[in-house]
Amino acid sequence: MSRRALAGLAVIVTLAACSAQAVNDPASAVPTATPAATTAAAAPAGKVSANDASQAELVAALTAAGVPNAERWTQEVIEYRPYPSDDATLQKLQDNLAKYNPDPATLQAILGALEP
Repeated sequence: MSRRALAGLAVIVTLAACSAQAVNDPASAVPTATPAATTAAAAPAGKVSANDASQAELVAALTAAGVPNAERWTQEVIEYRPYPSDDATLQKLQDNLAKYNPDPATLQAILGALEP
């Protein structure tokens, strides 16, 4: 067998061994990078603005607050914008969400994740 063929075979064996190790020991696998935008959206810092936050930011904030079906509630928050910036209780939002009869825990979780 030629040197070139032996070198090629060595590469194949090495790659196969690495793949087998990664399958058998996932901790040894090379970690993949997480995009910064995904990380930022998944972990909002404190409350987000009911008026200015993006859809992704709202979903992330409501999800982090434990709101069930955060995507649906995000759509309702966006639908009724803008909210008075001087209303810390977000009464306009509360009045509009009342149409959907959310349970008290869900309503409190939504309001707890948002600011005007």
